[in-house]
Amino acid sequence: MSALAAVLLASLSFTARAPVPPELKPDPLGRGYMGITVGTGSLTIERVEPRLPADRAGLRSGDAILRVGTLQPQTFEQVISHITSFRPGAVVEIEVMRGSERRTFKVKLATRPIELDRQNQYPVEPFPIP
Repeated sequence: MSALAAVLLASLSFTARAPVPPELKPDPLGRGYMGITVGTGSLTIERVEPRLPADRAGLRSGDAILRVGTLQPQTFEQVISHITSFRPGAVVEIEVMRGSERRTFKVKLATRPIELDRQNQYPVEPFPIP
């Protein structure tokens, strides 16, 4: 077998793969975000958004938040305020009660979507529309 035939045969058995883009660097001016929602007046997680930090860390619907970093929150607003004080990419320890067992997770925060802040910024129209 000639060298050219060997190269052609080798190239036919090679499966081309698309390059994987590098992970985006966190926004240095962004605010931290886990990707969870809780029930009204509760610290029990209602929903964990798929493929976001809380999901990747292993948090589940039904987990009751006990501690976020060093904070032992009384309200979800305190959780939001504490998490958004961190920059995206920061790793925060979250302690939850799952059933009758305490569990601790390390969550690498993402960037909080700006829409979440905008929807609460103007609960009513800022200017009257004639």
